[in-house]
Amino acid sequence: MNKKSFSILILAALFAVAALVGCTGKSKGIEPGSAFKDDADMAVVVGGKTYKVRTDSAAILAALGDGYAYEETVSCVYKGYDKSFDYGDIKISTVPVDDKDIIEMFTILGGDHATVRGVKVGDSRADVLKAYGESFTSDDGYYITYTQNGDPNEFSAMRVMFRMEGDKVAEICVYSPSYSND
Repeated sequence: MNKKSFSILILAALFAVAALVGCTGKSKGIEPGSAFKDDADMAVVVGGKTYKVRTDSAAILAALGDGYAYEETVSCVYKGYDKSFDYGDIKISTVPVDDKDIIEMFTILGGDHATVRGVKVGDSRADVLKAYGESFTSDDGYYITYTQNGDPNEFSAMRVMFRMEGDKVAEICVYSPSYSND
């Protein structure tokens, strides 16, 4: 199995695990090119407002409105349903915790949505490296992955992943598995 196929397999497994269980400049406390900070980097900017993973999804869902495709599946970890709200250019994946839908992953596919370091779909590889630095893992350039522990194969590690098509960002995933250690 080549590295690209292995990376695609890893990402597919990551998304399977997730299913089961404005102002776009730098954010406070994050310097461009500085090391990945899971506490600060695990958020996106939508409509000029910052939304974090592991928080109640009600605020971002209200801000984005009713124009979404909805999917749910019985949660294997929690009592209730894992849910997905797909707005076309951003997808919000949640898990049920204490009668709330807690954000486990943001998937940015386009629009003006950005990471807290200002990276958007369509930005270049150089833009990603300028914003996040050189401490990443890559699989021949198809994905650029920043994790809290530097190990892209540790599925419980919080991560920001950039799927590249050539030199351009095609998709961004900000993922914090609900079962990882705080």
